[in-house]
Amino acid sequence: MQDERAAQEQVKAFLAKAGARVSEADVIAGTGLGVFAVKAALYDLMRRYVCALDVGEGGTLVYDFGDKLRPLHKPTWGERLRGVGRALWRGFSFVYKASLAVILVAYAVTFVVLIVAAAIAASAATKDEGPAEGAFHLVALIFRAIFEFATFSALTYGDTDRHGYPHKHFEPKKPVLPRRKPKEHDKSFIASVYDFVLGPKRVEIDDRAQQREVAAFVRSHGGVLTISDVQALSGLSRAEAERFFAAFVAEFEGSAEISEQGSLYATFPDLLRSSSDEQDEPIIYYWDEYEPPFELTGNTTGKNLTVAALAAFNLVCSLFAIGYLGDGGTALAWLGVIPASIFSLFFAIPALRAPWVWWQNRKQHLNNIRKRLFRAIFGSKEEQLSFGEVVDQANSVAKTEERLDADKLKPLLEETLRQVGGQLDMDTRDQLVMDLARLRGEETARQEHKLEVEQEEVVFTTRG
Repeated sequence: MQDERAAQEQVKAFLAKAGARVSEADVIAGTGLGVFAVKAALYDLMRRYVCALDVGEGGTLVYDFGDKLRPLHKPTWGERLRGVGRALWRGFSFVYKASLAVILVAYAVTFVVLIVAAAIAASAATKDEGPAEGAFHLVALIFRAIFEFATFSALTYGDTDRHGYPHKHFEPKKPVLPRRKPKEHDKSFIASVYDFVLGPKRVEIDDRAQQREVAAFVRSHGGVLTISDVQALSGLSRAEAERFFAAFVAEFEGSAEISEQGSLYATFPDLLRSSSDEQDEPIIYYWDEYEPPFELTGNTTGKNLTVAALAAFNLVCSLFAIGYLGDGGTALAWLGVIPASIFSLFFAIPALRAPWVWWQNRKQHLNNIRKRLFRAIFGSKEEQLSFGEVVDQANSVAKTEERLDADKLKPLLEETLRQVGGQLDMDTRDQLVMDLARLRGEETARQEHKLEVEQEEVVFTTRG
């Protein structure tokens, strides 16, 4: 163990002096360590620090740790700030819902008194306890609904956004009072009140490549993985996929190889040594799951108008109370200042959220288009594709999705090309085309290795 740690420290010291990109031969010459010690040290460092694997000049494997060693999985300042922002929003949402619940309870108490009085009168007239029991049951349902801050259940249903992209949507909480002819996916009024201010919960899509999903892909594809495979599963940029690829190779004891054509791939014989794949993660490609849109309220127009009217009535009443009570002390606070603050935020928060929702939906729309472009690029076998050919391929497999226009999408097409690691080139007709030679080379390397494995299995079975 001490020898391994000493070798790692020697390699770390060499990397600090040598710069970003080094080969195993460079490290061996610079440290004096043996081949196995260097490879073990580099793999251990890849498990702990950000690294990318690439093919250098002469077809050698290159390790790129950057200008300095950066811990793998260490969140950036931007990620930390976003995490703090999400935590603050969750805390504020809970406090605001609790404050709003107090107002709703006040209404419910008034409503309850009227219901119970009517039920008792009906019971006395008919000498039957049925109406009273039903009234108390209804009261219990109303109070439970008020304190159910989660406005959606864990169940989902299929929906389609305004651009024709299918996605999943959470099933809303059902109304307290069931209708004779219930509407599909109908939401309770109390849930609509909460969502009017804070917005509904959205089904989150994780497009990042996960280790279990990639491991399942490797097991189902002959124990081989390429950087383009990682991209197809995750939508990561080429640089991000290279770093994920390096960490995955080190973590799962893979062996990075370079094909005769100079393409990088990795083999994982240990991942193939299993008698069952029942526990494997489902394999979902980046383009097979569209992002759902962001919603301002998620309510129908009718419910939004009703909720807004009630909130406006309460706001006017609270402002009237402030003017009437003057220096009323406790009464002024509870009947004027507190309700006025709550119902002012009732309109201010959606107004502030509206531009953010619009901006997020703009990105969501572009991301869904990008998924279609990924499908067209990775689904083709050509080394060169024009922008028009990519868009035509995307349109040819569309079902409910909008029709794309290559001229309008030129900036996004160029960005997507950079993301997948291709290059812009000129063909014989002097037209801009996507040069996808590296992508196709990796796909060929994976297929060739898979074929070699299958042939070896046939030979082994024949001899057996």
